[in-house]
Amino acid sequence: MIFSIVIPAYNEEKAVQDILRRCLDAAKGELAAPGLGLSEVEVILVNDGSRDATSKLARQIAGVKVIDHPKNRGYGAAIKTGFEAAKGDWLGFIDCDGTCDPKFFAELVALANREKLDIACGSRMHSASRMPPVRVLGNWLYRTLVNILAGTSVTDVASGMRILKRASLPRIYPLPDGMNLTPAMSVRAVLDTNLRIGELPMPYEERVGRSKLSVVKDGFRFLGVILDTAVTYRPVFFFWAGAAALAAIALWALGCRWGAPAAPLPFYLDNGRLEDWMFFRVALSALLLSISAFLVALGAVTQSLTAIINRDAHARPLEAFAEAVVGKHFLWWGFAALILGVVLNRRPLDAYWSTGHIPNDYWVFPLVGGLCALVGLELVAFGLVGRVVRLLAERERARAALTLS
Repeated sequence: MIFSIVIPAYNEEKAVQDILRRCLDAAKGELAAPGLGLSEVEVILVNDGSRDATSKLARQIAGVKVIDHPKNRGYGAAIKTGFEAAKGDWLGFIDCDGTCDPKFFAELVALANREKLDIACGSRMHSASRMPPVRVLGNWLYRTLVNILAGTSVTDVASGMRILKRASLPRIYPLPDGMNLTPAMSVRAVLDTNLRIGELPMPYEERVGRSKLSVVKDGFRFLGVILDTAVTYRPVFFFWAGAAALAAIALWALGCRWGAPAAPLPFYLDNGRLEDWMFFRVALSALLLSISAFLVALGAVTQSLTAIINRDAHARPLEAFAEAVVGKHFLWWGFAALILGVVLNRRPLDAYWSTGHIPNDYWVFPLVGGLCALVGLELVAFGLVGRVVRLLAERERARAALTLS
């Protein structure tokens, strides 16, 4: 197998020759070990529009392929340019600033071979790391968010040293052109059930020269790309979280006095009626519950659609539950809600047929019954859409099986 090391560089004249020599030494030493199975190691430096002598100094090192961007296009763009020019079955990249040790690539390759990984990353989040405290805090926040979204336990989602199989590129592309390439790659890898990702603690030193990372600006970019990427794999997480929040607010409004003489729900359970002044709170709660039900249904259907597009090998428990609900239950729940809406309006309907009008204190029944009817229609509609999605998924699986055979 061929292993390609890509080094993005922007105004790194103080560090470029040292990191290139260290990469070449690692290629002849640790990476040449027979047990790794590497037949060749190539070193590629992508000069991303540097305004200093980075390119000139890099070309003085024999055995290095140098590619120049006429203008600065970004850290991620430089790495992707290197990938396009590389011939390796395995692709690796490392920062040019001297913080990472190229010899560590051998350990990542060994880990990937041993555990049959698609991506292996060096982790800077350990006690011996010399990463600045503010970046430690930022990375802790990002990894916590990613682990919540993915249900994993990764320690470093923005590591600048990692390796990956070339064959995995179609599953992790597209990737951004900026510094947020690394968290985007990590999130795609941990959320894609077809990919396996692993980590090892790696040596991490203080950088040579001035950092190009803006803690605030790039920090928000990291957060944005994590959320943007996660929603394309686990939309149900976001929709259902919103639904749960709205439902909680609605139930709180019904059950809490909130500066009023009484709370609507306990008052109704004790007296069998509601006061007129409770109308607006009950109406607000009904609206929030309706939106919550809509988000539950929308999230489940959207999750089923993304499963087809992403061709997930197997669904996580939450996604599997969402798909089961779409496929089997929405229609029945919808019809049940419609029937409940009619049943709840039995008393005002009886009063209307008997007297020709509906008593004022019956206003809660059409309100709640209307809510049930609305939710029922939503669930029936999404149930029908879910059936279409399920049929499309079955057709996609059959097509994939025929392709493999």
